[in-house]
Amino acid sequence: KISGTKIIDNKNAGNMNVAPAISPNGNYLAFLSEKDLFGIDLFLADARTGKIIRKLSSQIANSHIDDFNFIESAGAWSPDSKQFAFSIFSQGKNQMLIIDVANGSTISQTAMGRVEQFGNLTWSPDGKEIAFSGMVEGQSDIFAYNLTTKELTQITNDEYSDYAPSYSPDGKKIVFSSDRAAITAGNINAVNPINLTVYDFTTKSLSNIPVFPGANNLNAQFSGDSKRIFFLSNRDGFRNLYEYNLENSSVKQLTDYFTGISGITEFSPAITVSRNDDIVYSYYRYQRYTLYNSALSNFKSKPVDAKEVNFDAAQLPPMENVGVNIVNSNLGNFERFEKTTTDSMKTVAYVPKFRLDYLANSGVGVSTSRFGTGIQGGIMAMFSDILGRNQIIANLSINGEISDFGGLVGYINQRHRINWGVGVSHIPYVTGFTSVGFYDGSPTADPVDTISTNILRTFEDKLEVFGSYPFSKVHRFEAGGAFSYYSYRLDRFNNYHVAGNYPYGYLGSDREKVSNSKASGQLGIPLKAFSIMQTNASFIGDNSIFGLTAPLDGFRYRVGAEKYFGDYNFAAVTVDGRKYFRAKPVTFAVRSYNYLRLGQDGENLYPLYAGYGYLIRGYDANSFYNSKYQTSGTFDIDQLSGSKLAVFNFEARLPFTGPKKLAQIQSRYLFSDLNVFFDAGLSWTESSKVVFKSQPTYQNIPLVDNQGNPVLDQSGKQRTTLVTNERVPAMSVGVSLRINVFGYFVIEPYYAYPFQRRDLGGKGVFGLNFAPGW
Repeated sequence: KISGTKIIDNKNAGNMNVAPAISPNGNYLAFLSEKDLFGIDLFLADARTGKIIRKLSSQIANSHIDDFNFIESAGAWSPDSKQFAFSIFSQGKNQMLIIDVANGSTISQTAMGRVEQFGNLTWSPDGKEIAFSGMVEGQSDIFAYNLTTKELTQITNDEYSDYAPSYSPDGKKIVFSSDRAAITAGNINAVNPINLTVYDFTTKSLSNIPVFPGANNLNAQFSGDSKRIFFLSNRDGFRNLYEYNLENSSVKQLTDYFTGISGITEFSPAITVSRNDDIVYSYYRYQRYTLYNSALSNFKSKPVDAKEVNFDAAQLPPMENVGVNIVNSNLGNFERFEKTTTDSMKTVAYVPKFRLDYLANSGVGVSTSRFGTGIQGGIMAMFSDILGRNQIIANLSINGEISDFGGLVGYINQRHRINWGVGVSHIPYVTGFTSVGFYDGSPTADPVDTISTNILRTFEDKLEVFGSYPFSKVHRFEAGGAFSYYSYRLDRFNNYHVAGNYPYGYLGSDREKVSNSKASGQLGIPLKAFSIMQTNASFIGDNSIFGLTAPLDGFRYRVGAEKYFGDYNFAAVTVDGRKYFRAKPVTFAVRSYNYLRLGQDGENLYPLYAGYGYLIRGYDANSFYNSKYQTSGTFDIDQLSGSKLAVFNFEARLPFTGPKKLAQIQSRYLFSDLNVFFDAGLSWTESSKVVFKSQPTYQNIPLVDNQGNPVLDQSGKQRTTLVTNERVPAMSVGVSLRINVFGYFVIEPYYAYPFQRRDLGGKGVFGLNFAPGW
């Protein structure tokens, strides 16, 4: 029978509820749990009822916390039960954080100097010091930090490993676990068993508690009267709770559980005791950690012999060995073997050697069509040295002809805190369009219609250098530079038809490679090769928690600047902020994305388009040309292009199908999010006038040719056209379903109602995105 009341389990918290710490007055309980699914957080609960009061701390709410020291450490309460201290990692260092339990505010955050790793805090009864076990140069000892003088005192300083201290309520002693008793007794095993040691502040002496020799006795806690010590031991092969009486050296066994009282590891704290002798313990069963609260009187104790140990229950069968058990025999006589001395070792410089870490392909295929034969495929490889300090990444792919071959090779050095690297790449960007012409020089000598498919390739050859400096696990600074060379190639596939009979009357076809000068004249755009040099710098932050298809909690941001010079000279600024508010089971997501090209040459590059589905849904370029409600003098596709871009998005995200604890409908294979969204955005140029209204105002302007002569219609009247320099925001609302396709990619079918578009006749538009949520 389980003693006490079940207060924390998977119904009101998570499956992993560990590192319990009860307040001295017995009213509150602090513990670590994955209750909110996305990570380990620190919670405050009523110690008697188990009601969760609130979250004390988390990595999401407190972005300065990189991680909690939760696997083998617990926090400590102040004597008045108003403050709580615990061990965290921040900016790559182990630090002690003290918070006000009433409001969660930070009182202090302190690194422990030369003690680079520490845990298992215990607060002195007078409130002046916090003791802990700390690691210095591979040796674990007990330290005390004075909260007033900020001084660090080393209580133990010897060859033994001391661990998990706990103050007595009268402040006269500290009890901790140590291997000193086993070593001083001449243990010859490879692993030294852990026993209990008491440090007396009055006499400044250490004394070992003679209990269960050969067993691991851990997680010691004083009783409220300072006369007894509660601890966990595996003396019978199980992990149970025991009581040791300091006055008469008697031992009582308080529990006899099948699976035992345990944390994540054997050394994890699993019990905590109040001044009233209320004991909260972590019971592991059914692959879950459950917390129970029991008064001392509720345990059915029985006296046991302090020297009696029996590890049969912990032995793997068979109990009797057949033949010689060489491994266990050697481990049992480990100290009798000759040891390797340090002067017999030779120090050599580390020389990194690259080995293949990862190799993958994207498939391979061959196809043929009226445009010829094409091949598709790709391969990616990653190489590194054994420490992972140096990495080489190579990616080669092709999609079409030999001229569509692309590749990238990069080197990354991660030896120091500043990571840096170089990369070389050749990437082809392919676009296409159809043109219609008239040709009277065909072999038939008859006029023909020419239907041409134009394949325009832009080749980018780039050399770049980059670096990154992490301030913490969340925030970092990036900088880099690049030299890029851009060139063009136009291939034209001509199909000839009898004049006026297209698509019938097919006569033949040919292919031509159009020179850049000829293509520039025909298309009216310059296809001259050019080069650009670039420098960039950015501040980046990301503590978001990714769900099934999109982030569900935390924040992300990027604030950066770029400078381009060479054949084009301009600057660019990026401000991108994203915040996710989790209100279980829904997440409210907000994004503000802004990208500005500054300088005259910024107007000469290919314009930015705000109508992509991952920016503003409902304004995809293709949908503008498939409507029967075309109107003039209203919002059109030109409103969405410019050299500057500002986008605002809002989404309500509901995990729809997926894991039971997260999604509304349980599924092992279909992971999806149901979203309701509002998108708004604006794209403009230096000459544009931004106005906030539903539709731009157009003016009727007479048309003239390149020589300034009026352009006349068939009746002889000058033709006119509608123009505007106003840019209005594009807005839409709708619903979407993001689907995670077996972890390979995310698709998002959506239905959007774009407010500014009159060409849809008051209807919405369907679309499809191939991207995870922002």
